[in-house]
Amino acid sequence: MIDEIEGVVLVVSDQQKALEFYTEKLGFEKKLDTDTAGFRWVVVGPKDSKTVLSLADPSSIKKWRQGAAEQDPAKSIGGPTGIWFYTKDIDTAYGELKSRGVQVTAPERQAWGGIMSTVYDQDMNSFGLVGDYKD
Repeated sequence: MIDEIEGVVLVVSDQQKALEFYTEKLGFEKKLDTDTAGFRWVVVGPKDSKTVLSLADPSSIKKWRQGAAEQDPAKSIGGPTGIWFYTKDIDTAYGELKSRGVQVTAPERQAWGGIMSTVYDQDMNSFGLVGDYKD
């Protein structure tokens, strides 16, 4: 059966700017940057992580969908992605992200008991940043 989630496609307004944000600001590695079937396919992820983000521009998504139900992919840029990142030390991660100019909210204890921040990329796509529970 299914063993893990390998990746998620994230629609961005500018792949190059997104690549720079994720590698320079979040410290992700570029895993792949190639031309696939006439469009650029860019994949990034944390070092040593199997799970990756594919950074796709709206025109690539339209080509990729090949006539699927019409919805403008650009409308999905900016807003909650439903993706959560994990860190063992959320306070250190928060400080490091702030020092790199990343828009990130201060870590706060959540009703479910964990500690979480919200991280925003260059397009205001938002991600949860979840850390280990600390007293």
